[in-house]
Amino acid sequence: MDLFFSTIVRSIKYGFQNFGRNIFLSIATTSIMVLTLFGLGFFMVINQISSDALSGIQDRVDISVYLKEGLEEGQVNDFIEYVKGVEGVRETNLITKEMALDKFKETYKDNPSIIQSLQVLDENPLPVTLTIKAENSDFYQNINDTLLASEYKESTIQETDYQKSTSKEIIDRLNNVIRVTRNVGISVIIVLATIAVLITYNTVRLTLYSYRQEIEIMRLVGASDFQIKGPFFVEGILFGIFGTFISFLILFVVVLLISQTITSFISGAQSPSEYVLNKSFLIIGIQLAVGIALGVGSSLIAINRYLKV
Repeated sequence: MDLFFSTIVRSIKYGFQNFGRNIFLSIATTSIMVLTLFGLGFFMVINQISSDALSGIQDRVDISVYLKEGLEEGQVNDFIEYVKGVEGVRETNLITKEMALDKFKETYKDNPSIIQSLQVLDENPLPVTLTIKAENSDFYQNINDTLLASEYKESTIQETDYQKSTSKEIIDRLNNVIRVTRNVGISVIIVLATIAVLITYNTVRLTLYSYRQEIEIMRLVGASDFQIKGPFFVEGILFGIFGTFISFLILFVVVLLISQTITSFISGAQSPSEYVLNKSFLIIGIQLAVGIALGVGSSLIAINRYLKV
């Protein structure tokens, strides 16, 4: 136990020594690690912002189904029950002709010419309308297609506004933007992670070369594999640890600067700085795990290739 503990302490000591001995290489390696882990953390923030933006739009979007004139209450209720059973439907709301008229008057109260044109008509021209909200935007197309293919298409439904809705176009565009943003973000992180592995690999390789005489002496005196390899694993871990905390600090500063702009642009979105604070342990944990994995993985590759013990 004492030997194991002393080996751990020695590995940590010489790991820090290795880190400081090649200080410029260590700074370069840590910098690319910081960039990689910052990209990872910023991607998490962007993903949350995108989700908030999509949720905010989804809450304001629905399908309006205009019902035919002369339907009895029982027919309307049967149709509502059918709609509630369609996959993806979250809620429905029936707007009567009177409610539709009141809403219309409220919307155009500042346009007297439109209000006067209504008074010329003998009866309320607005149809009974059923508004439908979906669980998420992916269901709207399916809901619309299902209704138009049902038996109610001829007997109950006058038309739907889905294809005419600008909200559909907005959601489709936002979904595409989010998809592209995520794909680009993942691609950038993969590229940065690859660069980080290559630079860490070369840093550890140069450290191995500079310590080649000491390593040969340790071999001759019977040092174990762990005693020889330990400091280089610690060096890889240090790259991950320093990279994590520096990148999180930069991430927090950047997010703090953009939070007010984001929250004013996206109504109802959680403040990015609030998200980072609430999820700080999760973000640091993920960054730390990825950073250490990259550092140790790179060290392991270099050790296995250039250090035959």
